[in-house]
Amino acid sequence: MKIHSESPLRLEPIGDAEADAAVAIVVRPTSRGLEILLVRRAINPSDPWSGDIAFPGGRRKRGESPRETALREVLEEVGINLNECEALGTLKIARSRRSPNLRVLPIVYLCRKRLKIRLGEELSQHFWIPLERLRRSRGHALIEGHEEPAFLLEEGVVWGLTYRMLEDLLSRLKGSA
Repeated sequence: MKIHSESPLRLEPIGDAEADAAVAIVVRPTSRGLEILLVRRAINPSDPWSGDIAFPGGRRKRGESPRETALREVLEEVGINLNECEALGTLKIARSRRSPNLRVLPIVYLCRKRLKIRLGEELSQHFWIPLERLRRSRGHALIEGHEEPAFLLEEGVVWGLTYRMLEDLLSRLKGSA
């Protein structure tokens, strides 16, 4: 599977979407196919997503564009300068059930160079997950008393907002497999 700015991946152009937060979906090509960067949030009682597996990113500051938010948050959280990667476009704005008024814009970046991850205090782990392994890991998990669709990985369960964003990405990649 190849991915580049002319690939059949159908993304929206990066503009000034009306989003309250932005996350970076960082993709890297390997000899085995594409891998995606996921992180585990540190345990923090004041964080509604404490311990969850997610994408690096966060809330917009006043005056920032979503892209500026993603650049700042990713640098703070994982030490990656996204200016060294290719911004491919965005997925549709997603909303969290835990915070329904929060509009999150996922921005897809292709990083061809070797990245050195340096976790900030908000995170406890990072993982590079092959997209093919992700596709094969679909299932359901009991989350907060409800059965939820999820990706069941050795690293943990990916559900909720991150699960929906990943499903959106995978559906857009079908034609490029």
